[in-house]
Amino acid sequence: MDVVYFPIAAELGNTVRFSDGKSVQAATVSRNGITGLAAFLAEEPIGRELAVQIGGEAWKLPANVLRERCRKSPPLMNLLWVLTHQNQIEASVNAACHLRHGLGPRLARWLLTTQDRTGKSELPVLQSDVADWLGVRRSSVVASFKHLSMLGALRQGRGRIIISDRAVLKTQACECYGKVSRRLDPHP
Repeated sequence: MDVVYFPIAAELGNTVRFSDGKSVQAATVSRNGITGLAAFLAEEPIGRELAVQIGGEAWKLPANVLRERCRKSPPLMNLLWVLTHQNQIEASVNAACHLRHGLGPRLARWLLTTQDRTGKSELPVLQSDVADWLGVRRSSVVASFKHLSMLGALRQGRGRIIISDRAVLKTQACECYGKVSRRLDPHP
C-alpha cells in the first residue's frame, strides 16, 4: 500500500474479480472511511480491486505518512481499527445478503446506502455497472429498476438514477440495510 484515499464526495468499491472476468462488490468506501485499510494496517497486498463507483472528491495521502501518524497517535490508530472492524462487518453482511436475499431488496438497499454515503440523490451510474457490482445479469437489474420506478421510488435517465422516494425504497430494501447503515451513524 503506497497510497490511501479518503473519499469526501465519492464512493469507491472493493470488488473481488473472478477468473471469468466478472466481479462482485465486497464492500464500499465513502466519506465514512479510507481505502485499503486492512492492507494498510497489516502492510500486505490489498487482495481485491478498488474502483470508483460514484465519482467525486477524495483526499490522497502517502501510506507511510499515515503509518507514522498512527505510531504517534493511539486515538488515530484506534479509529482505524474501528473502521477496519466496520468494513469487515459490511463485507460479511454483503456476503450473507447475496446468498439470502433476492435482487430487488438488495438493489433497494444498495441505492439507499449509496445515497447515504455520497449525499447524492442523483447517481451517475449505468445499469450494467450496477449489475456487475451486485453480481447479476443486466436484464435482471433492468427488471428490478423498472419495478422500483413503477413504485415511484426512482426515475432513470441515460446514465443516471434519481432517487425520488426514500420511504418507498426502505419498504423494498432487505433488513441488511439497517445492519450496514448503522455504521454511518453509530448513534441513531
